[in-house]
Amino acid sequence: MNVGLQKIISIISLATSLAVVGGVFWLYREVHSVKNTMSVVAHETPAEHKAVVKAELSEVVSEQNAMKRQLWATLQAKYKNAVCQVFSQITEFNWIEPYKTPSQTEALGSAFFINDGELITNAHVVDQAILVNLQIPALGKRRFKAHIIGVSPERDLALLRLEANELATLKTLLKVDTLPFLTMGESDQVQRGDKIMTLGYPLGQQGLKSTTGVVAGFEHLMGQYFIQIDAPINKGNSGGPSLDYRGYVIGVNSAGIQGAQNVGYIIPSNEVAFFLDQLSTVPSNGATKILRKPYLGVAFNNATENLTAYLGNPHPGGLYVVDVYKGSPFDKAGIRAGDMVYKINDNRLDIYGEMRSPWRTEDRISIVDYVSRLKLGDMVKLEYYRKSALKKTSFTLTQTEPPIRRMYPGYEKIDYDVLAGFVIMPITLNHVILLAQFAPELMQYADLKKQIEPALLITHVMLNSPASRARTVGAGGIISEINGQRVKTLSDLRAAVKKSLSTNYLTIKTTDNQFAALPLQEILDDEPRLSSTYFYTISDLYRVLKNEQTSKPNGDK
Repeated sequence: MNVGLQKIISIISLATSLAVVGGVFWLYREVHSVKNTMSVVAHETPAEHKAVVKAELSEVVSEQNAMKRQLWATLQAKYKNAVCQVFSQITEFNWIEPYKTPSQTEALGSAFFINDGELITNAHVVDQAILVNLQIPALGKRRFKAHIIGVSPERDLALLRLEANELATLKTLLKVDTLPFLTMGESDQVQRGDKIMTLGYPLGQQGLKSTTGVVAGFEHLMGQYFIQIDAPINKGNSGGPSLDYRGYVIGVNSAGIQGAQNVGYIIPSNEVAFFLDQLSTVPSNGATKILRKPYLGVAFNNATENLTAYLGNPHPGGLYVVDVYKGSPFDKAGIRAGDMVYKINDNRLDIYGEMRSPWRTEDRISIVDYVSRLKLGDMVKLEYYRKSALKKTSFTLTQTEPPIRRMYPGYEKIDYDVLAGFVIMPITLNHVILLAQFAPELMQYADLKKQIEPALLITHVMLNSPASRARTVGAGGIISEINGQRVKTLSDLRAAVKKSLSTNYLTIKTTDNQFAALPLQEILDDEPRLSSTYFYTISDLYRVLKNEQTSKPNGDK
């Protein structure tokens, strides 16, 4: 046998012997230890033994808690300068007297960097903001100016960007080439019971705070999809991140429920990713971009087995279509009232309009939630039954909106006109929410079917004006006719008012048949005084009427 080989065999034999001896020694030591322990335990009283066990368990739990605290403490220390406090200077638009100087206030919230200079926060934190400032924990109370790039009010998300000179200054002060920022996680992979940590500035306190908790579940509230957590979310936390144990953002702090214990809601990170992707496709004209959810233009109703059988459609049925609004995507696709939709993009709908979530298979979502995750330009395929006959159709998802909808001052132009002391505006859902208790007839516009045709609302009647002296048509009236012509928009109104030049009267009629006839000359004479008294700019409509009346021959006036 080779000498080298013999040496190797000898070494292996020696190692094996040592392992056996070591194993025997270990076994002896453990048995001896157990015997000694049993001997000690034998002399312990039950109470003493229970106390020992409790102390040992407490020590183990304490070690585990210390490890958890160390994990979250490490994450907070690592990302503390990526989470900012937001100070928004707000001017609140007046929906009754839109010419008035807006009331001013300050909103406080949180935001976090998602790259070198851009941040995510809640839309409600910067709603109607004319100035947005940020504070970074490491730099005390020094503030940095940011501007709003885009918002999605329905998703409650906003994208901010530090101004270029502020970004350079911030990097210099922090002595970094790239600002610390957070990375988006995969919220569709989040499970109930997962540990999370929220970061933010609750109640306007100027020190970064963290709370920990678990994912309680998933919830659909007011047309929006949320992750529900048991970590507290207070005012000021809004817009801050919720992190998983790896430090990835799984959601944006959005809302807590007053009066409830440990019920908070965060916007899933995949909603943020979708928002950013869609925002990049919106053309920029220098103004803040606004992103709305897709509008389907259809009203649904839960079906039943009996309804399905009556229509002759296959069981167990689908989503029953109550109404389709003219010009909407569903209308253009050929869907009609009485149809029953069974599939959308091959996803099976039940009789409640719900389907198994393509991104979270253990959950069910509504057709509206599903469509809200589709991109503009996507093809939508539908399978439906009409009187027992299977039909298929498709349409391209485009940005369409009903005329009567919620409007967002600061991001969208809000039009109005003032004439004869009447303040006239297109009806919006903002008016419905604000005035319904004083003008109950406005509640009809909460119905989707009533939102497809524009309408004009008298929001205010000025004192000592031709309108107030007439004492007939008042605030809250919905205008149906001006000078005998039907009007639905301000363009209609401005065209119809010119008829007063031939009659020397302005007549106005509302949908509840209130009627007023006002002398044109009185209107023209009062307008400068009213403008001076109530501090509004005289409208172009007045100037047109005044100029044309002045140019008329004396006999025609």
